[in-house]
Amino acid sequence: MLRTAAALGLLLFAIFANLAHGLHFYLRDGEQQCFLEELPKGFLVTGHYKTEEWREADKRYIENPAINVLMTADDNYASHRVMNQKGAHQGKFSFTAGNDGEHTICVQALGAQAGGWLSSSVVRFTLDIAIGEADDGGRGAIEKIKDISLKIKVLNAQLEEIKTEQKYQRGRELEFDAATASIKRRVIYWAFIQIGIVGAVCYWQLTHLRRFFEAKKLV
Repeated sequence: MLRTAAALGLLLFAIFANLAHGLHFYLRDGEQQCFLEELPKGFLVTGHYKTEEWREADKRYIENPAINVLMTADDNYASHRVMNQKGAHQGKFSFTAGNDGEHTICVQALGAQAGGWLSSSVVRFTLDIAIGEADDGGRGAIEKIKDISLKIKVLNAQLEEIKTEQKYQRGRELEFDAATASIKRRVIYWAFIQIGIVGAVCYWQLTHLRRFFEAKKLV
């Protein structure tokens, strides 16, 4: 029954791993379980795990800090181990796929001797795993930063152009205001000149008429 549950858990994991679902399966002390993952070259695999020990006295699974977990990952194409990690009863791991193709990921629960729990104890292994985008050593982030920097430079250049255009328009406005004020002054001056001319002409005409009337002895 226990073997069947483990096989079912691994089957479900193989189907849904790429969706980063939380899965669990069962191990005995020192038992190792492995599964295959088809990975593209350079893709980053990350995961979080947690182990819980079955306690018969409590009739439930509980965390046991005495449990240690050994996790390995092998590149089957190159026969190269890309991860060899030993951790606590819960933690996280990550590795980068070495080549395109199958990678074997193995987990093993250890601690029967150090922790003092019976070799017949059962460990429930909960695993959340996700396959991310290709790990390009940060080149993608650098390219994005360069792209953002270029866009910022373009925006700055456009802002400078806008500032220059605004400064030019402001200068034109000042010139227009100065020209308008000059025209207004000239209009006022010409109006005073016209008034002066009209006044002078009227005075001359009145004086001429008076002399004419005096000469004709009309007044």
